[in-house]
Amino acid sequence: MINLIPQSAKSSITREYWMRVVSVWLFILSGVTIIIAALLVPVFALVNSQITAYSASAEEAISEVNKYDLSSTALVRASQDAVKILRMQNDAKFTDYIALFESLENDSIVIERYEFTKQEEVLAPISISGKADTRQALADFREALLGNKDIETVFLPISNLAQDKNISFVITVTMKKN
Repeated sequence: MINLIPQSAKSSITREYWMRVVSVWLFILSGVTIIIAALLVPVFALVNSQITAYSASAEEAISEVNKYDLSSTALVRASQDAVKILRMQNDAKFTDYIALFESLENDSIVIERYEFTKQEEVLAPISISGKADTRQALADFREALLGNKDIETVFLPISNLAQDKNISFVITVTMKKN
């Protein structure tokens, strides 16, 4: 039958036939694409919602970790402070040392000033200033200090013994470590 159609009409029919074939295949392809897209939309929505949920969960976890880091640093600092306080409870207090020195004071020795310092939580040598009536009274006070079990050394400069009476003195006392 195709042989009965003239040649010019035959080429236009062939062109129209292929146009219809291509357009049908394009319609089929677009239909398949629309169906695939329709099937992928719920999956896309589910994945997006899970990503949002996991990112929110991750942000909460990060904030919890940051809170933990802050609290752990505060706990470490508080623990170090507690250790310092416990050590300080075991240390003798300045008032105990003052009471010790005043118990060794007598009528011929008058203590006027104490200097207490701590260097890196260790008691530095204590400086005691005062007046002594005589050289012998000052020497006796030094010996009384040395006789105490809590005192390690007593340094009395020779220049303090230059006068006979009404002697101003400065004694440096080193306490024994606990």
